[in-house]
Amino acid sequence: MIPYVCTDCASRHEAGLERWRCDCGAPLDLLFEAPPLDLRAIARRPRTLDRYREVLPLPDGVEPVNLGAGVTPVVEDVLGGGPVHLALEYVSPTGSFKDRGAAVLVAAAAASGAREVLDDTSGNAGIALAAHAARLGLRARIFAPEDAAPGKLRIASSLGAEVVRVPGGRAAAATAASVAAAGGSAFYASHAWNPHFLHGTKTFAYSLAEALGWSAPGAVVLPAGNGSLALGAHLGFRELARHGTIGRPPALCLVQAARCAPLCRAFEQGQLAPSPVGETTTMADGVRVASPVRGAQLLAAVRGSGGVVAAVEEEDIEVAMRLLWRKGYAVEPTGALAAAFVHRSGGSLRERYGSLVVALTGSGLKG
Repeated sequence: MIPYVCTDCASRHEAGLERWRCDCGAPLDLLFEAPPLDLRAIARRPRTLDRYREVLPLPDGVEPVNLGAGVTPVVEDVLGGGPVHLALEYVSPTGSFKDRGAAVLVAAAAASGAREVLDDTSGNAGIALAAHAARLGLRARIFAPEDAAPGKLRIASSLGAEVVRVPGGRAAAATAASVAAAGGSAFYASHAWNPHFLHGTKTFAYSLAEALGWSAPGAVVLPAGNGSLALGAHLGFRELARHGTIGRPPALCLVQAARCAPLCRAFEQGQLAPSPVGETTTMADGVRVASPVRGAQLLAAVRGSGGVVAAVEEEDIEVAMRLLWRKGYAVEPTGALAAAFVHRSGGSLRERYGSLVVALTGSGLKG
C-alpha cells in the first residue's frame, strides 16, 4: 500500500486497517505522484474509472470497484443570465459524485485486508459505500445522525449496510464512527478523512477536462460541506496542469448553505482554518458540516486557485432546485447549491472568470 503523509506535521505512516489520521490528529494525504496520461490509450478504454487507472493510487493488480462510475455527462445550458456547462454528477450509479470516491476507497480497503468498512454520513456517502462494498462482498456499517433523511438510509440498508442512528448531529455521528474504528477490526472508510476518497473524486477533473476537449473552464462551481469533491477536483486539475494536459487550472468557487457555512465565514474573515459553527438545520443536509476535517486545505485550495467561497439562503436553494427540475435536472437540494449561487451571481462570476462549469452533485430521486 502507498504510505501516508500528515498534512500538518509531515510525519509518514504505513497504510493499514488502524491508520486513518496522524498521531498529531491531522488528516493524511498519500505519498503519490500521478504520471501523465496517454490520451490516445484512454480514448480506447471503457468510460469507467478504470479509464484513468494510471493516476489512481492503488496497488498493482487492484482496480477501482466497477459499478459504472467514470465519465459523466456535461451539458450546455443557460443559468444566471448566461451560458454554463452543467456537470451531471447526480446521474452516477447511486445518484451522487460520492461513487467516484467510494470506488477507489473500497478497493483500497479490500487490498488492505479489510472485511468490513464503516463511515459516518447523512446519506449519499453511505449509499455509495454500501453499494461498492456489496460489489466486493465486504460488510458495511453506516453511522448516521438521527435526523438524517430516512429514504437515503433505507437505500443504504437495502444495499446490505448496517445503519446505526446516532443521537445528535453530524459531529456526533462522526465521533461514534471514529470510536468504532478505534478497535482496528474495521476499515474507517471515511469520505472526510481518507485520502483515497479524494483520489477517487479527482477523476471529476479528468472526466470534465476530457468532456471539454482536454481543456479547463475559467471556474468550477461546487457545493462544499466536507469538501471532498472540491479537494479532489483541485488535486486532479493540478495533476493535469503539471503534465501540460490542460493549461491553467480553473478557479474553485465553493458554495455552502448559509445556515451552516464555516468555510464561507473563514474565507470572508481571512482565516487560514474555519472555526466550528452550529449545526442549524438546512434543506441542503449534505453540506451540514459544522467543522470540516480538511477545512484548512479547502481554504488554501480556493485561495490558491483565485476562487471564492459563498453562502446561499434556503430560499435561494429552493428557487434553484425548482428551476433545475423544470429544466429536466432532477437534483436534491444539496445538488442545487452551486446552481443557486450561479443563478444569483452568474453575471459577476462570468465577468471575473469567463466560462463556468456548475456541478449538480446529488439526485433528487432518492427521497
